[in-house]
Amino acid sequence: MELEALKEIDPAVRELGARIVVLAPELERYTRALHKKLGLPFDILTDLHLKIAEQFGLVFTFPDYLRDLYKSFGSTLDRFHDESEYRLPVPARYIVDASGEIRAADVNADYTIRPEPSETLRLLKELVRTERDP
Repeated sequence: MELEALKEIDPAVRELGARIVVLAPELERYTRALHKKLGLPFDILTDLHLKIAEQFGLVFTFPDYLRDLYKSFGSTLDRFHDESEYRLPVPARYIVDASGEIRAADVNADYTIRPEPSETLRLLKELVRTERDP
């Protein structure tokens, strides 16, 4: 759902001279299939073993009870992520400028709360406007 919402704002993002890039823990064979199924116009990069998320301090390790619950539902995160520890990245969205500086960030430990793509687009427009008219 989130990827589809980002797909909707992609033309406006590109019009502003920016790009959407998604970083996900799933192995490439899974992200490639998802990319094709949804017809995404942006890249999905694999954060293998959550190395990038670790650098940002954005890794959540499931407690034993939650790991057991997921397994009881047949969830096999370890197969999709090539990791047996049942860890996930904390959802985050960044706006990074051309020099690599993070200009806006939205991070929430509650994975059910994600920033609205329209808000990300609004922040990007504001950043572009500020850079054009200092």
